[in-house]
Amino acid sequence: MSGKWVFMALAAFSGILLSFELQLLSILVLSITIIRIVYCESFKILSLYFVFVLLFYFTSEYTKITHVSNYTSPVELQAVLTFKEYPQIDGNRLKVVAVSPQKEKFMLLYKIPTENEKDELVRKLRAGTVCKMDGKLVLPEVNRNEHAFNYRQYLKRMNIHWIFEPDSISTFDCHSSGTSLMATLQNLRALGVQVIENEFPEKLASYATALIFGERSLISEEADQSYKQLGVVHLLAISGLHVGIIVGSVFFLCIWVGMTREAVFWTLLFLLPVYAVLSGGNPPVIRAVIMAILLLSANRWRLPLSTLDIFSLSFMLFLLFDPLLIYHIGFQLSFAVSFALTVSSAYFLQQKNHVLLQMLNISLISMLSSLPILSYHFYEFSLISIAANLLFVPFYTIILLPAVFLLFAVSLIKLPFFDFVAGALDKVVHVSEKMASAAGSMPYSMHLTGKPSSLSMIFIVGGILIFFVLRERKVSPLKCALPLLLILTVHSVCQKYSPYGEVVFIDVGQGDSILIKLPYNRGVYMIDTGGQLDFPVAEWQERRKPFKVGRDTLLPFLKSKGISRIDQLILTHSDADHIGAADELIGELKIGEILISPNSWKKPMMADIINHAFKEKVKVKEVKAGYRWKNKSGSFYFIYPFDDEYEGNDDSIVLYASFGGLSWLFTGDLEKGGEQEMISAYGHLDVDVLKVGHHGSRGSSSEPFIQMTSPEYAVISAGKSNRYGHPHAEVLDILEAENAQVLRTDESGAIHFRFTSKGGTFKTVLP
Repeated sequence: MSGKWVFMALAAFSGILLSFELQLLSILVLSITIIRIVYCESFKILSLYFVFVLLFYFTSEYTKITHVSNYTSPVELQAVLTFKEYPQIDGNRLKVVAVSPQKEKFMLLYKIPTENEKDELVRKLRAGTVCKMDGKLVLPEVNRNEHAFNYRQYLKRMNIHWIFEPDSISTFDCHSSGTSLMATLQNLRALGVQVIENEFPEKLASYATALIFGERSLISEEADQSYKQLGVVHLLAISGLHVGIIVGSVFFLCIWVGMTREAVFWTLLFLLPVYAVLSGGNPPVIRAVIMAILLLSANRWRLPLSTLDIFSLSFMLFLLFDPLLIYHIGFQLSFAVSFALTVSSAYFLQQKNHVLLQMLNISLISMLSSLPILSYHFYEFSLISIAANLLFVPFYTIILLPAVFLLFAVSLIKLPFFDFVAGALDKVVHVSEKMASAAGSMPYSMHLTGKPSSLSMIFIVGGILIFFVLRERKVSPLKCALPLLLILTVHSVCQKYSPYGEVVFIDVGQGDSILIKLPYNRGVYMIDTGGQLDFPVAEWQERRKPFKVGRDTLLPFLKSKGISRIDQLILTHSDADHIGAADELIGELKIGEILISPNSWKKPMMADIINHAFKEKVKVKEVKAGYRWKNKSGSFYFIYPFDDEYEGNDDSIVLYASFGGLSWLFTGDLEKGGEQEMISAYGHLDVDVLKVGHHGSRGSSSEPFIQMTSPEYAVISAGKSNRYGHPHAEVLDILEAENAQVLRTDESGAIHFRFTSKGGTFKTVLP
């Protein structure tokens, strides 16, 4: 079986996919592997392949059967829950996975009411703590926008079906469940993170906690984004490279102090699983630990296992424990890159090559093998990751990683030179972060792919395989890359110049944001951006990375559509729920021009946005009734406001448009006063689709206005369970009386209209 375990790993992959989602990919992998075995291997290998397919298929089926909840609907309950991990306390929110006596896991979320209670919870709660609480079960949210993160699915894949929201947590009702090894190690990890936070300079502490304990929550938003754009964000997570350095360091240290090789083997066999828990237990770490243990065991007992066999066995062991890990992005990236490096080592990583050439090959292989996964999940990949890896990998592996481990040891024994060395290293980290930020902000540092279809994914993977096959045959790198470059170019052109257009009423909660993308890329327009009011909170309540509509909703959505440029950003008026996220888009996307209502820039929030636009050299134009443009796909007219005086909602920009075989009216937050002015000015408007004013408030959508427009469809953008009670019943009654079909984002999530010049179809994200 030496060298053949890779076929069993492919069998595991096929069996799991066949169980969870019978799709083209699973059938393709199964078919190609069978053809390869039939032509090049023995009947014995083929028989074993089918045995492993069935083994992992039924393992996955068993997982589906056992991953069920004891509860069928939301309910109030009194629960005794054991914390399975060290609780995360971020600002005024406590978050922890907890398990009931019936072995059901919950995601416990608790909003801490006071600073004193927060201090008490920080002091008393640990992994292994058991608490008696009253609370309610709540279903996790699903994605309300296309391609958005599905929190319910994410939790379900961890066998968590409910969020438990306690009414309160009293430490008097909590006690330790004992001293299990897992809980002890998790508490030690949390203690180590606290030591670093207290002893290290702030910037260095964020990197040290990431590199030693796998805790990335302290890394700033800006730094994290910079490293993502460089394609080196993996350096901030503990991976196989880190584990390899640690294993090598421990091995040589043990030999240096006089230990026998057998003693070193058993020492590493004990320490590696311990370190896997201490470093957070993420899939890349566990993969590296399993491979290290298998490599050490193969060497110790002279097992006939190649590196590829060891990789394959670790893959199967991982998935035998939990088949659902196949959906974990860290798992996918770790195994994809490791597999590519393993199978390419004989051809591209030869010892006779110069070390710089080897590093270049490793960076190239890593980039290509991760490209499909990054495109599928994040819709873009870094074009400068190869160069960035050449610079940052040596810095992290030779300087920063050993330095933070030594400094952590020094901080524990309180040596006097700690402050000086830590301060110097903190300055070095500052410089490296600035370099990463400068490089990451370079034009064209990222290639936007959008969300690839299954067919596109197959072609992209095929292009990467062709590259490796041609390189193995000593073809020049440029010729090897041509098929992949052609595939990516065709994919981008087809996506950008699609004959289909789309209107999307994006679910931004209580706010408005509408995307209009015309066929053949004849225009990309956005009406408002949504946003939220940021109320001042006490310092103890502040979260490290609070939710932002622009960063967390709009940018991922636009990237998934392959959109990197908005021709016109229309900001109807200066309310936060319509323009609050505009600041987060400017600089992140190319914006042709921003159109605003006359004199709305006098309001502070709009003024800040305009100033930011000027800094980014984005044109800003005041528009009112009479401004228009048209192209082959549609006509667009601003029909309100009439004057230059800005008074708020009733000076919202109103856009009347004709495209996709329908006429559209987008009214912002126009209220009854503005509606009456429009009735007086126009008398009648032919409207097929009305974006209902002010989220369906009774202050808008007067009966005369709805009768004047007589829409076939009425779209209401409002937040789920919003505090204002939008849309109001009176408005719904008026729309019903006019026989308008009402579509609501609070009920249906984002609302899409996909069209050609002849017409189109509405669909919603939620049923």
